[in-house]
Amino acid sequence: MDPDDRRKHLDYIQAVVTRMSAASSAAKGWLLPVVTATYGYSLTKKDSSVAILGVGAVLLFGFLDANYLRQEKAYRRLYDAVARGTRDIPLFSLDPSHADDPITPAATRLRKIQLRVRRWFPDRNVWLSWSVAPFYGAVVIVGCLIALLVR
Repeated sequence: MDPDDRRKHLDYIQAVVTRMSAASSAAKGWLLPVVTATYGYSLTKKDSSVAILGVGAVLLFGFLDANYLRQEKAYRRLYDAVARGTRDIPLFSLDPSHADDPITPAATRLRKIQLRVRRWFPDRNVWLSWSVAPFYGAVVIVGCLIALLVR
C-alpha cells in the first residue's frame, strides 16, 4: 500500500471516529434540557409519572450514547489495523468488520448469532465505561429519587 494512500485512509477513519465522538456529545447535550424539563415539571406538579418518563428518556439517550461509543471503538480497531498493516483491509474501506477476526464456516450457528447481536447492542464494557455509566447512572438515580419523593 502506498504510504500516501494509507495516510488518506487513516484520515477517513479518523473523520468517522470524530463524528461518533461529536454525536455522543450531542446526545448528552440534548439529554440535559429534556431531563431538566421532565424532572423540574415532576417536582413542581408533584407528578411522579413525569419523572419516570424522564428516566425513560435517560435510558433511551444512554442506549444511543453507548451505541455511538461501540461504533467508535469498532472504528478505532479498524484504524489500528490499517495503521499497523496487520490485516489485509481493502483500500479506503470504512467497514469496521474488516478489522475483526473472520467468521469461519466451522463457527457454530450460535456464535454467528452472537456476533450479529453484538453489532446492534453494546456490550458490558461499553455500558460500564467512564463516559456512559457514571453520567447516565447518576441522572437515572436522580430521576428515581424524584419519582419516589413526589409520591
